[in-house]
Amino acid sequence: MSPSPSGHGADKPPRKKVVRSRTSSKTGRTRAAGPEKSGARKASLESLLAAVGKADLTELYRFWSGDPKASVRGVRQCRDEVLEWMRDGARVHERVTALGRRHDSIFSLLLDAPRYECTMQDMVGAKSLAYLSSYDLEAALSLLARRGLIRQGESTRVESSGARAYAVPAELGDCLLRARRAERRGIFDAFTLRGYLDKLYDEPARGRHTPPSRVREMYKMYSGEAAAVARIERLPEGLRDLSEKAVLEFGGILPRHLFERMETELPHWNGRRWAKILEESLVGTVQPMELGRYGIQHAGETMIVFNEVSLAWLKRVAVPGDPDAPHDEAILGVDLVSNISRFLAFIIDNHVRFTVRGEIFKTTEKRILSDLIPNPGRELGRGDVLGFIYRFARHESLIESTGERTFALTGKGRDWEEQHLDAKLSRLLDYVLEESGLGGELYHQLRMRQLFVSMLRRIEPGIWYDIMYLPFLARNTYLCRLDELAVDEYFAARTAGGHSSSGDDLQRMAWHLVNWVRKRLYLLGLVDLGYDAMGHPVAMRLTRIGARALGMVEPEVDAPRVGNLVVTPDFEVVLFPTGDDAELTHDLDRFCERENQGDLKHFRIAERSVHRALVEGMSLARMVETLELNARTPVPQNVLYSMRDWASQAGLLLLSRDLVVRGHDAEAVRRFLQNPGVKTFVKQVVDEHQVRLKAGPSPARMRSVLRELGYLIELETA
Repeated sequence: MSPSPSGHGADKPPRKKVVRSRTSSKTGRTRAAGPEKSGARKASLESLLAAVGKADLTELYRFWSGDPKASVRGVRQCRDEVLEWMRDGARVHERVTALGRRHDSIFSLLLDAPRYECTMQDMVGAKSLAYLSSYDLEAALSLLARRGLIRQGESTRVESSGARAYAVPAELGDCLLRARRAERRGIFDAFTLRGYLDKLYDEPARGRHTPPSRVREMYKMYSGEAAAVARIERLPEGLRDLSEKAVLEFGGILPRHLFERMETELPHWNGRRWAKILEESLVGTVQPMELGRYGIQHAGETMIVFNEVSLAWLKRVAVPGDPDAPHDEAILGVDLVSNISRFLAFIIDNHVRFTVRGEIFKTTEKRILSDLIPNPGRELGRGDVLGFIYRFARHESLIESTGERTFALTGKGRDWEEQHLDAKLSRLLDYVLEESGLGGELYHQLRMRQLFVSMLRRIEPGIWYDIMYLPFLARNTYLCRLDELAVDEYFAARTAGGHSSSGDDLQRMAWHLVNWVRKRLYLLGLVDLGYDAMGHPVAMRLTRIGARALGMVEPEVDAPRVGNLVVTPDFEVVLFPTGDDAELTHDLDRFCERENQGDLKHFRIAERSVHRALVEGMSLARMVETLELNARTPVPQNVLYSMRDWASQAGLLLLSRDLVVRGHDAEAVRRFLQNPGVKTFVKQVVDEHQVRLKAGPSPARMRSVLRELGYLIELETA
C-alpha cells in the first residue's frame, strides 16, 4: 500500500486513515480533550462527541434528531448518527434556526468572528447582545455547549491568549456557512464577486473543498479597487470597452436588447464567449436573468459586471475634476426650511381657506408665493415647492383644518419654529424617504432610497461626483439583496391579492432614484447639482448642511462666532460666506427679506419681515442677538430702535418671571385685557402698560397659552 497523503506509512490500519482525514491530527485530538489548556476551536466534531458523557448524550441526540422523545439505542450508534447530522448543512441550519433569537444572535456573532472564536469579553461588549443580562448570556452559552454547537476553552488569539473563550467547531461553522450561502444564492451569486467565488469553490466537481477562510482571503484580494480596475484593463480591447460602457452608462448590468441599440466595435452579441472571458478574469458573467417575480421588468441574456468591480471602476471615474467640473451649479441651501417658516407665518396671520377637495385657493396660493424666497432653481417650479410644503405641513400635523374651512396652526406647528435647523432637516429627510408620487415602483424605491442615504454618508462633502454614481450602486446593492429581503414573496402575495404591477426595468429603477435626488434631496439643500453646457444634470455633491443632517459632521456647540455680517443704516444686511452659514442664513431669512442669490447674500430688514418673524415665534431678542453677535461692526442704533418700534406696533408684549405682562403700546395692552380667555388669568391691572397675572403656571407655560390665544408674548430677559 502506498503512503498516505499525510506521510504515514502503509502499516497504519485503513480505519485510522479515514478518521485522520476528518481531523487535523492525532495530536490535535489529544489536545482537544482538555479545553482548559488549549484553544476553544481545535477539537474535531468526533472528539467533541467523544467527550460527551452518556447522561448528556440523550439530550444531544434528541436535539439533533428533532424529536424530543427519541430514544437512544446504543452509545456508539448514537454518536455516529449525531456526527452525520452535524455534517449535514441543511440539518445544522434547521437546528440552529430552531433555537430562537437569543441563541441565534450568539451563534451568528461567533460565525462572523475570526476562526469562529470570541472571548467572553467580546460577547459582553457586543452590541448585538447588549439586550442580554449576564445570567441570560451564561445560560444561553451553556445550552449551546450542551447541544454541541460551541466549545469552551482558552483563546487562541495572541492579544487575548489564555482568556476564557467560546468557539464554533471548524467543521460545523464551515458547514453552516455553506448552507446559509446556498439559501441566498441565485441573484447574489450572479451579481457579486463574493457570491461567484463562494459558488465556484464550493462545487464538488473541483475535487476538494476550499475552506471558507481561504475564500474570504481570496475575496479581499480580488475585490480591492486597484485589483478590480486592473482586471478590467487586461480584458480584450472590444470587451474591455463594452465593460467600461456597461458600468458607466448602465451601472454594470447590460441587457442584450440594449446592447443591440448601442454603437460599439463588437459586431454582435456573443454571450458564451464573453461569459468565459469575464468569469476567468473575475470581472463578471453573462447569463439569462428573469426578474419578473421580483416586480422588475427584466428577462433575457444579460451581461453583468460584478458589483464590487463596478464599484471600483465607478470610484475611478465618478469624481469629476478639471476640466470635467460642472459647467453650472445649482445651490438651494436652507431656502426650503426658511420657506416653511414663511408658510406657517402666513397661516397664522391670515385666514387661509381651502376648497371642498382640501386644496388652497389659487388666489391665496399667489399671495403665499409672493412671501416665499423666489429661488427654486431649474429642477422645480415655485408652485411645486409650495405644494411640497403644504403636503409636508399636513403630514406632520403642523397645520389643521377648522370648522370654518380654514387652516390653523397646531401645537406641533408652533413647536416647529423652536427646533434647531438640524432637527428640522432630519424631519424633512424622514418625510421624503417615505414620500410617494415621484415615479417608479414605490416598494423598490423606498428601499433604494435608504441604501442611497447610507452610501451618501460615505462620500466626502463638497466634492463633485457623477450623478449616476450612487444611484447605480444603491440599485445594484438592492438587487443583490432581493432574495435576502424576500422581495419575490411580497410580489407573489400582491399578485395573489389581485394587485397587478407594471414594474420598472433596471435602468428606470436608477433613473427614478436620480429623479428623487434632484426633486427632493436638492430641495432640502442636502446636495447641490451640477450641469453641463447643455443644461443636463451631470454631477452632485454633498453639502455641509447635508453632512450635518446625516450625522457626518457634528454641529459646533458654543463655538466662537466670527463676524461675517455688515449691517448698514439703511437696513441692509450683507452676509460674507464662511463655509458653514446655514444656521445664520436661516435666522436672517426669518426676519429679513432676501434680495439676491450670490456668493455675497444681501438681506433687508423691514417692518413686514420683523412682524412675520414675531408671528412665527422668533423673539425680538433673538433677532437683535443674531445681528450683534455676527456683525463685524456695531449695529447702527437706528436699526435696533426701528426693530423694537416695529415689534411694539405689532403688539409685542413681554412676560416677566413674576408673571407681569408689559407692553409699550397701551392699545395693545387694552385689547389683551378684553380677551375673554385672558380675563381668567388676570389678577391685577397695574397701569395702562402693565398687568399682573395669577400665580400658578410657569412663565414658559403661560407664554404658550397666551400665544395660542393669538398674542405675541415673549419672556423678559433678566
